Amino acid sequence: MRNLLPIIVFFVSNFCFSQIKAVIFDKETKEKISYVNIWIENENIGTTSNENGAFLIDNSKGEILILSSLGYETMKINLKEVPSKIFLIPKSYELDEVIVSTKKENKEKIIGAFQDSEIGFYYATEKNPEIKARLFNYDTSYSETPYLKSIKFRVYSDIKKAKFNIRFYSVGDNGQPNKPIYAKNTIGTSKKGTKNLEIDLSDLNIYFPDNGLFVSYEWLIIEENEFKTSIPIKNSNKKIEKTFYEPKVGLLPVTKNTSSWLYKNGKWEKADKFKGNSPKPYLDNYGILAIELTLTN
Repeated sequence: MRNLLPIIVFFVSNFCFSQIKAVIFDKETKEKISYVNIWIENENIGTTSNENGAFLIDNSKGEILILSSLGYETMKINLKEVPSKIFLIPKSYELDEVIVSTKKENKEKIIGAFQDSEIGFYYATEKNPEIKARLFNYDTSYSETPYLKSIKFRVYSDIKKAKFNIRFYSVGDNGQPNKPIYAKNTIGTSKKGTKNLEIDLSDLNIYFPDNGLFVSYEWLIIEENEFKTSIPIKNSNKKIEKTFYEPKVGLLPVTKNTSSWLYKNGKWEKADKFKGNSPKPYLDNYGILAIELTLTN
């Protein structure tokens, strides 16, 4: 029994040294920053700061910690030098054109309409912050209803009050998501179950860009969103334990990928084909976010 205590102390100490705990603040206002995207460069390790700006991340691998949030400069910190309080610098976005007009909201146009029956797959992330984006190309008919009024997703959640973030990006020269169009988080909350979730955007005054618009869905790697489950292993009686971060979002199957992008490990990439145990008609095809936009004038 005398030899047991040192062993316990060793494991507790080792666990503490392999974790980084810190709180993120705005450098100017000194307010805590919620839902910051955090990952370790070149490693499959990441997380999200919670409502109080706090986060905990494994630092047993890698060298550089990267923090990214809408409205702030991206920050890189040596893992050996991460302070308990981190201050992000607010970022000013330069707009190429400022459009001034008065909203009337007496016309509406729906784009990206979908039927619930078209969705046979719901996607969720496991460990790291991810953002899935869908491109909406511009059409001249949008000039009559150029503002985003609302957005609708098809979501499924195994937990109550799962939170996610919506981001809007311009289109870059290489066709991928570029600059944020609206430099603040738009947090949505989903109840348990499967449903269409609509979010009012009318107060944001987001104008549909002439070169297209990326609408993205971001999973928040926070404790409140965790869902643990057991998944059967193919051709085996065994199961594997998995942790997903809710809510799952519905995807539509497409044969060609002209609009679906994924932000993971600090970079944007075109979404890959579905493989493995994916259901038909998703297998060997692509999935795009089921998003319905309502435009107004």
